Amino acid sequence: MNKNIIKLLLYVTLTTLLPSCEIDDRIDDLTGGYQGAFIDKNTGDTVYTEYYGAKLNLLDLKYGSAAQPLVYNTLPDGTYRNTKVYPSKYKIWADGPFYALDTIYGDIRQFKEMNLAVIPNVTLQITHITMRLGIMVDITFSYQVNDIGSQSQNVGIVYGTTRYPGQLNAMDESVSNAYTWKRIKNVSDLKGEFTETFYLNPNRTYYFRALGQTASAGDYWNYSNQVTVKSGSVDISELPVEAKQGVTSATSSILQWSFPPIVDKIKISYTDRDGAQVEDIFGIDDYSYVANLPQNTATSIKVNLIASDVTGPDQYIEVKTKTLSEPYVPDDKNRPSNIPFFNDLNMKYSLSMNYANLKAAERDPSWLNNPLNHEYFDWWNGWLNNPAFLPTCSDMELFSELRIAGGIKTLVDILPCVNLKKLRIEEGSQFSSGETISSSVDLKVLTKLKRLQTISISPAIPLTEEMFRAAGIPSSVEIIVE
Repeated sequence: MNKNIIKLLLYVTLTTLLPSCEIDDRIDDLTGGYQGAFIDKNTGDTVYTEYYGAKLNLLDLKYGSAAQPLVYNTLPDGTYRNTKVYPSKYKIWADGPFYALDTIYGDIRQFKEMNLAVIPNVTLQITHITMRLGIMVDITFSYQVNDIGSQSQNVGIVYGTTRYPGQLNAMDESVSNAYTWKRIKNVSDLKGEFTETFYLNPNRTYYFRALGQTASAGDYWNYSNQVTVKSGSVDISELPVEAKQGVTSATSSILQWSFPPIVDKIKISYTDRDGAQVEDIFGIDDYSYVANLPQNTATSIKVNLIASDVTGPDQYIEVKTKTLSEPYVPDDKNRPSNIPFFNDLNMKYSLSMNYANLKAAERDPSWLNNPLNHEYFDWWNGWLNNPAFLPTCSDMELFSELRIAGGIKTLVDILPCVNLKKLRIEEGSQFSSGETISSSVDLKVLTKLKRLQTISISPAIPLTEEMFRAAGIPSSVEIIVE
């Protein structure tokens, strides 16, 4: 754009802003200028914002209050700079996330250093950073709300792979292909400190800032200083393995883990009671289990964690199995937190019905012919409230045939049935009428039933023989699809 056009644009702008049709004789004179920063009046630190997060206003006092102020965006690091300003006296103030601020009446006839003192709505500071496992970082930040009238405020962390991340362009953390993310919570306290844990992609550079907003601040947010965090390669060598036992029988146990989400899979290796070497790999959200262990014995289990295709070192846990006389599911006071039955009602009903039928002759002869027997499927909260009637590990091993029905999601509750020969899978009835087993159910559980001979599937069940074979069910097991 040539010089004459620039002059014409400036002329049009000035005749619009000035209170009369007087032409500004400084149209070619831009020798004024300034630079500076927003300074926290309480702490003396620079007050950070975001792109377009604060504005500097300059009102040319030559034309009085009737003139329109010149408005400039400031940088996210809280600084501003302009080398092309008409030399004059100005009233200077800021718009932004500030509880109180100063007004400067400045003479900008030459380039001038000019800081503006403000009190931010929220003062924030990142106080501590701890890097773990190569890609896991703990960020501790503090906040202090200076607007004492505020009843509620949002505080949190914004981070990303571009410098000076701000909430304006930040996405929810579930959006994996974004460049900037935010994690924000609403709090009522006027001051506090939080530590947040973040999981980063390996070998990347990230930028973190704490941020805060009072209820009366509109779209304005305050920010802390920016910190840089560089992730490395995944390192799970120092991540300890600890497991709690969920439901445990005389030969099997459901294992409970607590790992950060950088762990993708868990590999388990052990020797079963027949001397066979077993190796299983479970997803972090799957039920993981061990089966066919010796009764009433502590068995050493080797565990390897897998993260981003990196396998961690060998670690070991012990799994203690029960005696045959112990209850398979303890009473209310002694139940572990991980009981698949409570998460899979249809499997609970199925096993309860099979167990009730198995024990009916000795405990309630009228059970088999009772048309309302389906109302008592729950073996520990229904008609078997007496702990003496709870099924033992020995009872679970009595099953040679089993019928399961309804919307079953996991088969892990079959693991104690080590003598099972025939399994039938049906569509639900009564309470689960029309429901069928999930098509995504983990069928490899059935490979642990070494005496299994036949699997029959009633119509409408969304499973095929190919699915069983793909899960590892050997050809020696007959699969009947009706």
